[in-house]
Order: sequence, then structure tokens, then C-alpha cells
Amino acid sequence: MKSIISTVCILFSLFASLTACAAKPLPVPVLLTLDTELDGDVAALETLGIDVPATYFITGKFAVAYPAVVDTLSKAGNTIGSHSHAHPHLPTLSQDSLESEIRISKTILESITKKPVVWFRAPYMEYDERVMKALRAQGFLYDSSDSEHWEEQAVIAEMPISDIRRGAMLASDYDLIVEQHMSGKDFENALKELYRSKSVLGQPAVILLHPKNAAIHPKALRNFIGYVKNEGGRFVTADQYIAEIQSHQPERYAVWVDFSEGRFSPEYIVSNIARTSVTDVFLMAKDAQGTFYYGPKSADDVFGRTLSLLRSRGLNVKVHAWLSGLSDTQVLKKHHGWAMTAQNGRLSANWMSPSNPEVVEYMKSTVTEIIRNYGVDGIHLDRISYPDLDYDYSKGCIASFAESATPGSVPSLNALLTTHYNSWVNWRSNNVAEYAEAVGTAVRKAGGGRNVEFSAELQSDKVYSFNNAELSGQEVSLLAPAFDFLVPRIMVSGTPDDTGLIERSIVSFRMRVGEKPLLLRIVGPSAGRIVSNEYLSSILGALSRGGDGMGFSSYSAVFGNQRGERSFNEQGLEMINRAFDGQGLRPFVMLSADTRTFQGFPVLPGAFTLLMVVVFNMVAMPVFGRKSSGSGVENSANADVPGKVAWVEVDVRIKAGILDGPSADQVCGLLRSYDARGVHQNRVALVLDAIDRSSSPMPILYEAVSGSREWMALALKYLHEVCLLGYAEIDNQNLMLTPEGLSALEKARTEGFDAQFWAFIEERLRESLLVVCPDCGAETLTSFYWLTYECSGCGKPHRLEDSSVLAVYTAGGGLVRATASAAG
Repeated sequence: MKSIISTVCILFSLFASLTACAAKPLPVPVLLTLDTELDGDVAALETLGIDVPATYFITGKFAVAYPAVVDTLSKAGNTIGSHSHAHPHLPTLSQDSLESEIRISKTILESITKKPVVWFRAPYMEYDERVMKALRAQGFLYDSSDSEHWEEQAVIAEMPISDIRRGAMLASDYDLIVEQHMSGKDFENALKELYRSKSVLGQPAVILLHPKNAAIHPKALRNFIGYVKNEGGRFVTADQYIAEIQSHQPERYAVWVDFSEGRFSPEYIVSNIARTSVTDVFLMAKDAQGTFYYGPKSADDVFGRTLSLLRSRGLNVKVHAWLSGLSDTQVLKKHHGWAMTAQNGRLSANWMSPSNPEVVEYMKSTVTEIIRNYGVDGIHLDRISYPDLDYDYSKGCIASFAESATPGSVPSLNALLTTHYNSWVNWRSNNVAEYAEAVGTAVRKAGGGRNVEFSAELQSDKVYSFNNAELSGQEVSLLAPAFDFLVPRIMVSGTPDDTGLIERSIVSFRMRVGEKPLLLRIVGPSAGRIVSNEYLSSILGALSRGGDGMGFSSYSAVFGNQRGERSFNEQGLEMINRAFDGQGLRPFVMLSADTRTFQGFPVLPGAFTLLMVVVFNMVAMPVFGRKSSGSGVENSANADVPGKVAWVEVDVRIKAGILDGPSADQVCGLLRSYDARGVHQNRVALVLDAIDRSSSPMPILYEAVSGSREWMALALKYLHEVCLLGYAEIDNQNLMLTPEGLSALEKARTEGFDAQFWAFIEERLRESLLVVCPDCGAETLTSFYWLTYECSGCGKPHRLEDSSVLAVYTAGGGLVRATASAAG
């Protein structure tokens, strides 16, 4: 008895400490659920006079005896669920009897209500996996046979009955009135206490009633109904609450970048993200091993470089610094005393103790440093838990627990795991929650006036499985107040059962976090296993019913560039993007590996004039939008363009050093006739053409723009893209076009693609011109892309065709000087 009382006191104090600084209470959805099974329940229902939406779990026998009562309740808009047929102990039945018991009740209720019956509550709240599977087989979608403290989302979605004082009492008239012998006033106050506890997050309050028991204190229930209405709460049926859950629609689309996977450059990462409608990017700043990816402790600040590119590219995304919350192998090598302690006294090599004040200060300083130095939009923590029940048993932890739970004595290890077990596991959960609250306070302080979001990843099975929640210390309703949003991490296997897993996870999280935003992170299936469109469609459908955001990971599974790595092909990425905002993927445009930024455009270093020339030689055409005809119809990537037939002659003139102004103007016209789409399509076609001619295409591609290191890097990246598009397959060191690749190449050639001509275009994109002003004779550096230039001497604008060309700086860095006759 003392253990129970101490548990209640601890839990109530924990709740009070968390709610003391809470914001304005949120309205609570209240679900009155009535198990209706006895003859006397008819009169009891009349005594109660419940005039708010409710859920009635009715036995088949009661429905047969009182069909008019069932019909009236159904027509009033209440949810009707099954409570079996004859109210037996279901786990004791044979398989045939079990199935018959479920089927008969469902058939009777549906014949009366003329509606599908999809809710169930087991008699005596007794069930096993066999019962749940039988329910699912007969079309039941939801169950309400668990208590909140012992929830298990194993087969069908569970709506557990609420606890009062975190497991001390069940929110049930049988527990409170019959067993606890509560007076009407005490029963009313207990229900009000439940409401207030749920108002912190806006969680649902699920109350189990039996008409005959509740009718002992009918005034208490009526007063509670009035209290809820005065507090701004609402009464909803089970069906209505599920509809409320499913009304949440994804407004955020996220991607997680784990730098520990390596291989992906910031340029490649940002170029891929730019193709999508992603709204949130989680960049790993420090992993569970304690490896830094930011600042002077990192190898090359890949975190900062990626963040910089995301912003310079002008992408409208929020960037969250992703950190391991309590796992840091490197820091524990220096600070052994920060480690969690196992039951046998061994210090963990990987896990830091949330109870250690120095750990809290270390994490607070880490997030403060990142926010102030990088101006991130959010801090995101994972691994905010214990690895298992073997931790944390330091002398300090046990002494701290004893101060509140067992004043005057320190419990033994055996006593912690037996007599004081419930108190102990809840104390551990509170430590994790207090740790999160302290870090969150530091995040808000470091952000100053900016809204820096604070979020956490929580593994779904550690939430809806009571056993795993006890082991990990991840009590979500305690953790949630510290964060702006939560990220349920749902592991999928690529099977049809994954849809149900996602739906059950959403219900479970909503029951525990109320209106706290949820951004659902789907992990899996196994790398290299491309999911089917049908499977992906079902997953996207489940995510769209209850989540406030969605995302897939790991990054390599989404955007990987190696064989056997991705889980989603291009069509799958297109489906994901369209499911979020109705927009398709944008073309892949690879950023240069050594770009800097100038007013939001990727540019190369150098003096201003040369900088501007190279900028537009390298990226002007990809940056600018598509060109259209006068009618607004987009031009083909290889449509006939003026002067195309004369390109060979111009090429010869350039190499011979006899290029003049009119010829340079002609080249300008050729370059400006291609928009970003045309440039991209021709580059893809050039790679396909090279693969078609040789199983080792890189020498051919490198020679296309001879001597240009920039082109060599670009060609290699386009080769990667061709493979990602499914146009080519890598077999050891050889490449072969797939049927899709052959079709794409044939289409390009039909539309006029010419590999030699496009190589000519690529070279011109990378060359610069030294021209002579026709007025003052000053020399000015410009490019083939510009029709006009501003003289470096007199400052007047001039057209290329009116100027003399002194020299051409080639893509490989060489110089071809014009002859005297050409220069004039």
C-alpha cells in the first residue's frame, strides 16, 4: 500500500512540475464510453439522461432484448461498438467459439443500426493476440480494451481508457465508485482532475462507464459534463475522434541528411533537395559516436557548407541541426563520470546520464553554440532515452529517487525492480523529460527573438508498447510539452502490413500528445529494395491521414547514387512530391563543387568582371527560365535554331584564330536559343550517346570539352544522374543503356540531337572573349553569351557584332589569339 501511495505522490508531483509552466490549457476532447450489457442498464440510461455524443459498447444479447434502445442511441449520432455477444472471458474460448462470439454480436448490431460496426471492447478488458487477430479478420478496425498505462498497439488500432494520476487509477466508474467507494463529489473531482491533466496537451480523455454504476452518482456525471463545456472542452464519439485525427494533413515535407553515411557532397545534397518541394531539412551536426560535422572540431564543416548552399540557392526550407541527445561515445572518453551506470556498476561507453547536471550543461552549450554560429531554424534531438532497463543505477540517481519515494532509506536494487518498480520507471521517465525541458529552455534563450524550433525523434514502438516505454523511459506525454513538434520514427518493412502500422502509430501518438504537431518519419524498407508504386501509394495515403508532416529516410535510400542503395526510384520520388503539394520534381541541376555565392547565384572566385563573365558562361543558361514561342508553347530541346547549320564553320574559325565580331554574335544567338530545360536534356543525351558508343564512356565525355576540369566534373555528375534516372546500369566497370535509356536517346536523336554540335555548345559556354571597343580601343573581357558588353575604358555599351575579337580563352585555360586580319 505504501508503494502505491508513494507512486501516486511522485507521479502527481511530476505532473504538477511539468504543468506549472505550461501555456494556456487546451480544449480536451472527452469520450464517454459506456459498456451496456445488463437489463438494468435501460433504466440506468434513463436516469443518467446523457445528452452529449458518446460511444456505447453493447453486447449482442442486450441488443436482441432491447433493439429499440440500440436503434435510438445509433440514430442520435452515437458510435455503436461491440462488447461481444454473451460477455464471456474471450481468451478462454476455443477458436470456433471465439469467432462465433464476435461474429454474432457484429451481425446483430449491424442489422439494427444499419451501419458498419468497427469498434470493440473486450469483456472484463481481457484479450490476447488471438482475440485481436479474430477481430481484424471480421472487419473490426479499432479496439478499446487497454488502459492507458498498459497500452499495446499490436494488431488493430487501440484507443486506451485513460488513467488518473498516471496509472494510479483507471478512469472507470467501477474502479472509482465500486472499488474506491468514492462519493459523488469525489467521483466528480476525479473526472475533473483527469480533464485538467489532459488539457496540457489537448489529449483525449477516455472514460469507461457502466450505466448501472454511473447511475449511483448521476449528478456527478451531469456536473462534469457542465464543467467540460464551461472549460471549452467538447464531447465526441469514438468515430468523431478518429475523424479529428485523420483531419490532420501534412503541411511539412522533410528529408534527413546523415553525414556519417559519407560520400555525398554538399553540392549533390542541395542539388537533389532543390528538385523537390521539401520544407524541412534535418542536417546531422553530431552523431551518436560524438563525431562533429560542424565547426573547428569537424573535418571540413560539411554541416555548415550544406547549410550555406541551401540558403544561397534560395531554397525556402527550414534547416534543423540534428544531434544525438544522450549518446556520445567521444565525450564519454573524456568524462567517464557523465556515463549512465548499469545495474552491475559498469559505466556505459555510449550513453550519458540525463540526471547528471554536467551533461545537461554540455548539451545546453552545444545547442547554444550551433544556434548562435549558424542561425539554424531548429534543433532536433534523437536518442533521448535509456538504452534499456539496465540503466541508470548510479548512487546519485538512487539517492535522488529515495528522497522523494522512500524518505529516510535508500532502496536496494532488488527493491527498485520489485516493490518500487512503478515508481522507479516513472522517475526515470521524468528525468528524461526534465532533461529535454532544460535543453529546450536553452534553445529558446539562444534564439532570442527568433522562433528556433525544438523537436525530438521518438521511436514508435517505444511509445505504444508499454513494455518498451518502461525500458526506454520515453513517456511521450511527459516529453511532449518540451517540444514544438515531435517526429515519430516508424520502421517499415515493405509489406502491406505497413499501412496498418502507420495508422496504429498515428492513433497512439495522438492519444498521447493531443494537438502537438507530428512530423512522421518513415525509415526503410531495406536499402536497395525499390518499393512498388502500389505500396508507396498506400503508405502516402496512411501518412496523409493524421500527420502534420511527413518524410522518408535515410538520405541514401531516397537520393542514393550507388547500385543497390535506393528504396525509391524517380517515379517514386515524383509520387511523394506530388502527394505533398501536387507538384512534380524539378530538373536536376548540379552545383559546381567549388562555388561561392554572389547575391544568391552560384559563382566562381575572381575579380568582379571576370567573376561575372564566368558566372554567365557556367550557369546563366541553367539559371534562367525556359524560353517560349510567341504563343507561349515551350520550344523543343533540339528544335532548329538560327545558325545551327553553320556551327562547323564557326568552330573552325575559332580554332584558327580568325573569329570576328559578327561570328561571335552568331555564337551568342546559338547559346541564347537554349533554355535551362534544353541545356539539361542535351547534357543527358550527350551522356547517353557516349554510353551507347562505348561501355567506358568517360574518355569520350572528357574529350567533348577538351582540357576543362569543370566539364569533367559536370560530365561525371550527369553520368550519375543518368544512372539514377534508370537510363543506364553499372555492371562492374562497364555501363549499358537500359531500354528506357535507349528510348530516351532515340527520342533525342529524332528531335535533332547531335553530339558533336552539343560539344561545340558546351565549349562555347566555358570560353571568354577579349574584345576591342570600336570607340576607344580599350580591351574588355566578356563572354559568348552576352549580346552586348560594357567597355572597360569608356563605359559605353557595345554589341559583339560591332567589335573586334583579340583572343578567346578556351575551356581548358588556353589562349587563342585572333589574326591581324580578323582583329581588323
